[in-house]
Amino acid sequence: MQRLWKVIAEIEVQPGDFNLEPGYTKGFMNVITWASSAHSVQEKLSQYLKSFDWQLLLVDDVAVVDESGGYEEEIAEMIERARQNPKAIILGCFHAYQQRLQ
Repeated sequence: MQRLWKVIAEIEVQPGDFNLEPGYTKGFMNVITWASSAHSVQEKLSQYLKSFDWQLLLVDDVAVVDESGGYEEEIAEMIERARQNPKAIILGCFHAYQQRLQ
């Protein structure tokens, strides 16, 4: 059964995407999508991000959307958008961080 899922995803984008400063290619974002399991969320998101030549590094806080609500405004709006489209993969704001040199 397909359900709505909320995920925090760490991803790596291509240099220059989002007009980011050099060195800021990794970050995280909230994602809302339909899937049948946590594993299928990860697979679906990984394939989708590849279409932008981005890489999924990690998924965290993978959970079925709580129908009782209580989400911040950005997440609540993403959930409502996804409800209208059973094929939706809604990406939130990308929060970049600079990769530390080893």
